[in-house]
Amino acid sequence: MLFRFGRYELDEEAGELRREGTPVPIQPKPLGLLCHLVRGRDRVVPLEELFEALWPGVAVTPSSLTRAVSVARSAIGDTRRGATIRSYARRGYRFCAEVVALEAGTQRATGGGARASGGAGDFFVGRDDALAQLRTAWTQTASGSGALALVTGAPGIGKTRLVEVFAAEAEGKGALVLVGRARDGEGMPAFWLWTQVLRNLAAQARGDESHAIATASTALADLVPDLDAAPQERGNRVPLAPEQSRFRLFDGVARALVETSRRRPLVLVLEDLQWAGSGSLRLLEHLVFEGVREALLLVATVRDEPRERGHPLERMLPILRQQPHCFEIALRGFSRGEVARLLESRLARPAPPDLTSELFARTEGVPLLLREALRLLADRGDLERPDGVRRWAVSLPSHALDLIRRPLERLSAPCAELLAAASVIGREFPITVAAAVAGISRDEALDRVDEAQAAGVVETAPEAAATWRFSHALFQEAVYAGLPAGRRARLHARAADEIERRFASDLDRVIAELAHHHHEALAVGNPERAFACAERAAARARRVFAWEQAATHYAQALDALDHTEPVDAARRLAALLDLGDVLRLAGERARRREVFADAMAAARVLGRPLELARAAIGFCDLSEWAPRDAEARAALDEALAGLPPEPSVESARLLTRLAYLAARTAGADGEPAARQAVAQARAVGDRGALQEALYALHLLIGAPHRLEERDRLVREMVDAAAHSATRDPTVIALVDAAADRLSLGDAEGARAARRQAGELAGQDPHLGLAWHLRVHDAGIALLEGRFDEAGSLAEQALGIGARIDHPYARGVHLVQWVEIVRERDDHEALLGAIDLTNTTPWMRAIAARSLATRGRTAEARAVFEALAARDFGELRPNVRLLRNLVEIALLCADLRDGERAARLLALLAPFEPLHAVLPIAVCYAGPVTRALARLHEVLGDLQAASELYDRALADAAELGARPIQARALVEHGALLVRRGERRHGRELAGEGVTLATSLGMRAVAAAGQALLESARRR
Repeated sequence: MLFRFGRYELDEEAGELRREGTPVPIQPKPLGLLCHLVRGRDRVVPLEELFEALWPGVAVTPSSLTRAVSVARSAIGDTRRGATIRSYARRGYRFCAEVVALEAGTQRATGGGARASGGAGDFFVGRDDALAQLRTAWTQTASGSGALALVTGAPGIGKTRLVEVFAAEAEGKGALVLVGRARDGEGMPAFWLWTQVLRNLAAQARGDESHAIATASTALADLVPDLDAAPQERGNRVPLAPEQSRFRLFDGVARALVETSRRRPLVLVLEDLQWAGSGSLRLLEHLVFEGVREALLLVATVRDEPRERGHPLERMLPILRQQPHCFEIALRGFSRGEVARLLESRLARPAPPDLTSELFARTEGVPLLLREALRLLADRGDLERPDGVRRWAVSLPSHALDLIRRPLERLSAPCAELLAAASVIGREFPITVAAAVAGISRDEALDRVDEAQAAGVVETAPEAAATWRFSHALFQEAVYAGLPAGRRARLHARAADEIERRFASDLDRVIAELAHHHHEALAVGNPERAFACAERAAARARRVFAWEQAATHYAQALDALDHTEPVDAARRLAALLDLGDVLRLAGERARRREVFADAMAAARVLGRPLELARAAIGFCDLSEWAPRDAEARAALDEALAGLPPEPSVESARLLTRLAYLAARTAGADGEPAARQAVAQARAVGDRGALQEALYALHLLIGAPHRLEERDRLVREMVDAAAHSATRDPTVIALVDAAADRLSLGDAEGARAARRQAGELAGQDPHLGLAWHLRVHDAGIALLEGRFDEAGSLAEQALGIGARIDHPYARGVHLVQWVEIVRERDDHEALLGAIDLTNTTPWMRAIAARSLATRGRTAEARAVFEALAARDFGELRPNVRLLRNLVEIALLCADLRDGERAARLLALLAPFEPLHAVLPIAVCYAGPVTRALARLHEVLGDLQAASELYDRALADAAELGARPIQARALVEHGALLVRRGERRHGRELAGEGVTLATSLGMRAVAAAGQALLESARRR
């Protein structure tokens, strides 16, 4: 058996005691004593039993046992009055540290990351429910299905302790455990959390895992140089758009971990997500979605605390919590009973009720505070006589930080000086750096850190040599918060000087940390040096696609410039533009617009028209689909007016955005501006600007009578994309083109356009493109009657859309979901989801048709009257025109409104050869011929209606639109029965019933069956 406690391992089979993997010299008798006490750790082992076990049949004096105990205590560092091996007068000894027992031979796979910590007196009690949830998640993972466990709670509540105990247990069951820890402060390199994970994976990988890493090494080379691909592989990389490059990085990390999990179950522990940057959090989201069907368990700890508005976690946590495979484990303080168990474990006897109550009241059951309270009582000697402890003796301050400050206050002044320097470095600090920042020798630093370690404030860092860390983040926070601002700035300046000295030949390795220290030292430091470091750190972050961290560094650069004398306005403008660019890539819309507004103001003052244009272009991003944006319109007009009259890339991009905004503004005609933008982009020969301009024009001419011109524009976009790193507008336009081909009844052409979009997007499309493709595929599945698959694809698209904050993600999901529930006859759900006061005409028509189905005809008619107002004047010639007209025509037919039927017939007649298809989402309403047939039926022209039904059935069959076929078969059968053609009518209705039944369309099948029974009775 292998026992772990604190930093030690006791290997019975090997007869060895190890400290952090290094054998500890110990004599046989003390080792045997230690084994016997650890095995009997749940009780006080009697003296007689120990004598018999160690010296069977031999008479020895009590001093022999005392010496063995002393040696054992020394070997395991039990120097605090025997707190681990506790003596009970005239009774025996008990081993009091928390122990994790594993099968012999079990190896660690965390690189030191999942330490089953527990120093003297650190017991693991309670948390039964939390461990049960983690074990359930593990069981799910071990069976091959991924899971996510979010462990939340206040600082000091025991999140790390719980996860360490569980990780050790999972290792014992054969899991590979990898650990990454986020760190507080802005000085961490980009994706530091994931760099740790990947380095641990590389260090612990077996042959198969090494292959998994190698397959992803090209994508990960910039993030973790240790895993770099061959130089020729890196040199052969195809340049990609920034969004695609970042997605490739994310996908590379995911593939490395997923491939590993396919060889043995993987537990990935991510500590302190509240300190992870936005980039690391987005990578986590990506992995959660990609690993959902793999033997991969993600366990993440995060503080439950107030956060400022806009904090990255505020966006991410709701997304993660919505996942069906997410286990949220919210830790609270121990109950009074659990406090009693903890105290009983410490005392090795029943806990005195008064002391238990007082500890519970003073600490509110927070494990960290309990530990410090017990440490304080033990230092006073009060735990030797617990029944006699007075209430006043448990004089624990009510405020939590006071308990954290208490051990700090007991430290000597020299020790406090060292910790002040260490707190500036971070929670973890190399002793040499801390000594240099504190201005003392290494020997002095070691003496002082020993004092801090004895007080329980710091501990050795298991992952690095000659490195210590604060034993809890709250200790580091308390020390740092207590520093006066001036002293803090001076310590940061010293830290920057020391880091520059130590890493002079390789500053890129520590550039983020260096930029952080220079920024915090601005009050006493060199602003020019701070600016240079921040710019260099931002460039490094951009190289690894860490847009969020690049934004942090550009903001640091701006602060540094503001401290220079005089302030260089031109450099400040350039930094603002760089900051705005990375905020666009990071998806931070509000902050991006604020920064670009500042840049426009600065450009005005400096008289820089090109920079003003660049800022205005960044202010209005085409990916937003903003319906009304007067502020952006004014900025674009101003920037365009300031440019020279001759064509330029900037003027083409400004005109494109002006046209684009007009596309979403009632009564505006943006087509002339779009055509001018296309002409200018062609004239200057910029393929990226040309794609944007063609895309805007493509959107503006979305009416059904302009499908041929839209097709020509898409073909020109494809040619431009072949010579440009920017391909997104073309991919999206191709998905649009697939819907256009469906409108023309060209199923093969639609499939070809979709294939071309996928090829152009690449094997690993970034999430923005993946959302468009997934939405289209969901719509095709819906059109073909694959409702379960459509629902699954729609949910996947919603998840992707939420991750990228796409403004139309929820709207598109709603319309596809409405189509699914309508086909399944769930009208109550449908009506509950549609807001009749604020939605599109065709959605209102769908809701009104459901109202009529439910017998609420008056309400349905009121909706129809509103739609018909001003001769259907609400319907404009755009991409939604046919869908609006067809759905309103079907509502008109349901209500048997002959007067409006004639008008709708005239409006629809020009589009008779087409199908009603909503672009991107597809949302198919059927061939126009079916709507025309129903209108003719209302008007009494049954012959024309029958002919149109025949054509509608052929048209739907051509596209494989089985749900529409089922409806049209039953409708046409009913018409034929009315005309007296009962046999043919029954045949069609029977086909419709069979098809509807196979698709799960209960209402259509029931209507067809009723028709058949009625026809038989006649």
